[in-house]
Amino acid sequence: MDTQKLAALLLESQVPDTQRVKAVTAELQKNYFQHPQSLLLLIEIVATHQDVNVRQLAAVQAARLAVKHWEKVPKEQKPEVRRHLVEAVMRETTTRARHAESRLVASVAALDLEEGEWSDLIPTLFNLGGSQDVAQREIGSFIIFSVLEENPTAFCDDMMKLLELFSHTLCDPASADVRINSMMSIGAMLMMFEPLEEEEAVTKLQSLIPSMVEVLKDAVSAGDDDKTGQAFEVFQQFLAYESALLGNYLRDLVQFMIDLAANTQADDEVRSQALAFLAQTVRYRRMKIQGMKDMGQELTQKSLLILTEIDDEDDEDDMGPARSALALLDQLSSDLPPRQIIVPLLDAFPKFATHAEAGYRKAGVLALGTVVEGSPDFIASQVKSIMPHVVTLLNDSDVGVRHTALIGLARLADDIAEELSPFNEPIMTALVANLQAASAPTSDEKLARKNIEIIRSVCGALDAMSDALDTEFMKKYAGELVQHIGGLIGHNDFKIKIAASGAIGAIAESLGEEFKPYFEHTMHALAPYLLIKDSEDDLTLRSGVSDSMGRIAVAVGPQAFQPFVMDLMKSSEEALHLDNTRLRESSFILWSCLAKVYEKEFAPFLPGVFQGLFQSLELDEEEMVLKLSDEEKDIVGTDEEIITAGKKIKIKAAEEEDSDFMEADEDEDEWDDIGISPEALEKEVAIEILGDIITYACGTQEIATYLEKAVEMIAPLNEHSYEGVRKTAVSTLWRSYARVWQLMEQESGSSWEPGLPLKQTPSVTITKLGEIVSKCTRAIWQQDSDRSVVTEINRNVAATLKACGPAILADQEFMTEIITAVSSIITRSHPCQQDMGDEDEDQEVEGSSEYDWLVIDTALDVVIGLAVALGPGFAELWKIFEKPILKFAASESENIERSTGVGVIAECASSMGAEVTPYTEKLLKLLLKRLSDPDLETKSNAAYATGQLILSSTASGTYLPHFPTILQKLEPMLHIQEARIKDNAAGCICRMIIAHPDQLPISTILPALVGLLPLKEDYEENSPVYECISKLFQANEPTVQHLAPQLIPIFEAVLSPPAEQLDDETRNTVCQIVQLLYTANQGLFSNNPNVLKLAGVA
Repeated sequence: MDTQKLAALLLESQVPDTQRVKAVTAELQKNYFQHPQSLLLLIEIVATHQDVNVRQLAAVQAARLAVKHWEKVPKEQKPEVRRHLVEAVMRETTTRARHAESRLVASVAALDLEEGEWSDLIPTLFNLGGSQDVAQREIGSFIIFSVLEENPTAFCDDMMKLLELFSHTLCDPASADVRINSMMSIGAMLMMFEPLEEEEAVTKLQSLIPSMVEVLKDAVSAGDDDKTGQAFEVFQQFLAYESALLGNYLRDLVQFMIDLAANTQADDEVRSQALAFLAQTVRYRRMKIQGMKDMGQELTQKSLLILTEIDDEDDEDDMGPARSALALLDQLSSDLPPRQIIVPLLDAFPKFATHAEAGYRKAGVLALGTVVEGSPDFIASQVKSIMPHVVTLLNDSDVGVRHTALIGLARLADDIAEELSPFNEPIMTALVANLQAASAPTSDEKLARKNIEIIRSVCGALDAMSDALDTEFMKKYAGELVQHIGGLIGHNDFKIKIAASGAIGAIAESLGEEFKPYFEHTMHALAPYLLIKDSEDDLTLRSGVSDSMGRIAVAVGPQAFQPFVMDLMKSSEEALHLDNTRLRESSFILWSCLAKVYEKEFAPFLPGVFQGLFQSLELDEEEMVLKLSDEEKDIVGTDEEIITAGKKIKIKAAEEEDSDFMEADEDEDEWDDIGISPEALEKEVAIEILGDIITYACGTQEIATYLEKAVEMIAPLNEHSYEGVRKTAVSTLWRSYARVWQLMEQESGSSWEPGLPLKQTPSVTITKLGEIVSKCTRAIWQQDSDRSVVTEINRNVAATLKACGPAILADQEFMTEIITAVSSIITRSHPCQQDMGDEDEDQEVEGSSEYDWLVIDTALDVVIGLAVALGPGFAELWKIFEKPILKFAASESENIERSTGVGVIAECASSMGAEVTPYTEKLLKLLLKRLSDPDLETKSNAAYATGQLILSSTASGTYLPHFPTILQKLEPMLHIQEARIKDNAAGCICRMIIAHPDQLPISTILPALVGLLPLKEDYEENSPVYECISKLFQANEPTVQHLAPQLIPIFEAVLSPPAEQLDDETRNTVCQIVQLLYTANQGLFSNNPNVLKLAGVA
């Protein structure tokens, strides 16, 4: 084997001739790299060759081969090889080659040190790192970094000594390379620190942080992009480990980063990197940031100012400072309490919205639209003060501001469309005006481009607002909108066609059956686009049209849409084979819409539908190949494949060298950000649609045909690395259980009863399915660190317990899982509620982001579900949950905690019945205080809870003495229009009357109560109201007899639509009252004959 020939081949591999490179590669693989001697030859080339490119390439390839061949080098030969290798590095004058050679040293060292060899390397590196010669320091510092990067444990016995060295080299006055190498070395060794066991080392590490900040500052000042990026990366690495490593310096670091980001004199790329670091810090250290006084406010205010730099011509994908600031605002609103982020933003919003500079106006409305997703409830509560400014901006004289306002409006409507409905009129007027202005012809090319964006944004806003545009309102605009937007379906710009088709679907959704006059014309206009397939743009447009047609089907109903179903299904099945993920997803979504419209009549299409969905779940996810040594395979735990973030990664033996070695860069990282594969995203949609199909279109026969395979395919995916797949998988499993239970009850004609042991024996199918569902849930509920997954589990468990009762709880293991998981969540100790790396640390702070609270809120709903399913038997579990629930109900800092805690008390008291009696005194004391709460929602829930407690508890000696106080607190509530207070106060009074009619002044109370009827907001309270009235009539109570003429039109109102005013039992009660009164005095109904027909009396 010839050194010169090998060097010549390496040199030849650099020629720009693909065929020749392939031939050279094949020869190298076959005749050289399979043999151990090739490693020594490559090292010889590194040490002796004149061409720097060949030396560098030889070093890169030798580093790869070291793990395969170094152990086969004769032991007596190794010292000389090591010496030559180190000397070569010391002689190397070219930085990139020296770095490649240093990495080769590290590859060999990692193997030697593990075997207890090359004992003089570490002392040599310390000598080089501390040398008086700057060149030696540069070489030594990079080799130290390379060794640490290859094997961080190499210096485990010398950590303090190494940190002491870095305390000097981070401040090296002569070399920026030494400084950044030292900083990168610290990043590479972070995994070695155990804060609880190595306090001295951690303290020393923390003392280096100010010097590391100076390294970043120097790189920024020098305009060195590479070193700046490397320094930022090290600070990012700190976020992956325990927060104790940064300790109290985290605040200083955050402050430095936001000041740097806000400095308009700094380079835009540097500012963007600082903002990216801050966004990651907020994500992974949200509890720490939340605990920093005024930090959330400062981050918000400075981000707003940076956002004013946004330019109309900015590419949305260009993450300059303005868009990076927007991303930070998004993260802040998702992870910090509204009072820290939304309050300062809304304080600033009026000034920004009315500012003379267009940049400020755009920044204000864009920020508002961005933060609403993370804090929808808080933003919704401020709509009255926000929306007048938004409407003004929609009519701004600056076209760029109008465009941004349209984007902001669409984002607001995505999350709080219902709350925007009082402003529908001025919003719609502005949308129409913008559409007309943007449709006017112009010779100004820049304005023409902007007009296209305006038209798309108007369509997008209409699409987002569809949920809140009721039929009567839309009828006023339907003709004009359908004509104008329908015409855009033929526009030259395919993006406008997509937006227009979405807007048409939204208009149809809002109009419902009132869309029928426009239906056939619209369908014929859209239909041609269901056949196009010549380009990616065609397929994207076809996807949008398919989505729109699904919405139109829901609007017009099964009969009107029937003529189009066959062609649409044919198109959707063809779309599965056009190699476009988005189009396949649109087919799935269409199937969901049609299943909801046609229900069991959709059955003829189910074979193809299930086949298409199953094929999606069987997709091989995108493959990557990682070459791992045997030791690395042991770490990974497999020698076949791993799946992470939705991608399948094949494991390949390190010996199986690939053929593209020439393209490798010495600094490349095989663990680049992997991302989420299109296949994983498609599976997420397919699983959700499977849930829809099973829920809406499957009867007993279809369940028997398809459910087993569906569950078999979905169950393993609940541990998928992509949270979207995990979330939909666990949801669809629970929805399937609920559907099978529903069908079982329909067949048996019986309903479940609360309590354990079970009163009815579930079918074999539901029992087996329950075992699978509970097992899959147990696998992730307590461990998953993603809030959305845990929230979805909570939602589904709660809904299923309420709908299907206690059967799933007969599994004691699952009962224990529920109690443990819910307890950890409502005490804020679940992994998804902790900063990354700090799961064992007490991190309690005041307040929560809305996402964080949603995890707790849905867990409390599971508590309610348990109470509903177990009935009086829940009293034993109340002992477990009582303390944290009462803590929420007694919270002095957060209204949402008090209102939710009180609401949970109400539901649990109702379900426990008389078993709540032992807790009456403690609960009543708290509720009496909450009846005077300044927060209206809490006050309303307290009225509801008080009534439930009195109706359920038998401890009359405890609560009767408080009746006068309760009535005194309830009386003013009867005049408050907000938060369902009137309805809940009325319900409370009626429950008090039902429980103790002799203890209340009915002649005084009842007229005021009847004056509130019919209830308009909380229909659930109709149940106690009409039960109370019924009992009073049955007892011939004189006041109610006197009020009978006043009650007749009320009965007519509640028996009329909407049907949801009364549940079946309450409707029957009202009908019985009408029958009773009609029998006693037919003349009462002379002015309201229709009520008799509604009640089934005449």
